[in-house]
Amino acid sequence: MSAKLKAFDKALRGLGLLGKSKTVTGLKHPVIDRLKVGKRLKEKRDIQDSVVTTKDKIMSGLSDEGKLNVRTNVPLKKTNKNISKILDKK
Repeated sequence: MSAKLKAFDKALRGLGLLGKSKTVTGLKHPVIDRLKVGKRLKEKRDIQDSVVTTKDKIMSGLSDEGKLNVRTNVPLKKTNKNISKILDKK
């Protein structure tokens, strides 16, 4: 191989474009060739949207202090994660 090709191969390897790369110890890392497709995504999204709209309706009637308490005690991110876990168990 010429010097230019060796340099080009090193550049591609550094960018991870040559497939499997070697570590310092010589072990190869597996290449991810597939991802699992999410299940029941539309159902999860619809339920999460309904939770958000219901929470907005409830919070519209609260004072500023009450809204702050709801946001800190029941964060929306945790609620959505819990809904997702429940639906995954079904």
